[in-house]
Amino acid sequence: MSSQSPIQGHPRFKRLSDYLASKAPLGKLPGRQHIDPAEITDLLPYVMLIDVVPQDSGKVRYRIRLMGSEVAAIQGEDASGKFVEDVLTSPEGQDIIRGYEEVRRTRQPNYRKGVVATPGREHIHYE
Repeated sequence: MSSQSPIQGHPRFKRLSDYLASKAPLGKLPGRQHIDPAEITDLLPYVMLIDVVPQDSGKVRYRIRLMGSEVAAIQGEDASGKFVEDVLTSPEGQDIIRGYEEVRRTRQPNYRKGVVATPGREHIHYE
C-alpha cells in the first residue's frame, strides 16, 4: 500500500511542487535562475526562496532570499536577507531547519504543518 504525499492533496502545494520539478536540472534542486516569477504569480505570496550558504566548517546555513507577502504576514515580519536560525528561534525552528536538510539530502519536496516558530506567533498554525 502506498501513501500519498500531503502535497498531492493540496492544489497550491501540488502546483508549486510540479512547477519546481519541471524546472529542476536532472538530479538537482532548481535554483533561482530556473524560476520565472511570471509563471507562478498566484503562488508568489506563499513562497520563500532559501539560499544554501556553505560555511568554512563544512556545514551550511540557510538564508531567506525572498519571503512572500503571505508568509511575512504569518511570521509577523519580512525576514528576507536574514538567516533562518536568526528568525526561527523557537524549538520548532530547528525542526524546520532539519526539514531543509532533508530536502537537500533527498531532493524531494517536504510538507510540514505546525505552529509558527517565531516568538509571539506560536498561536498561528500553518501548512
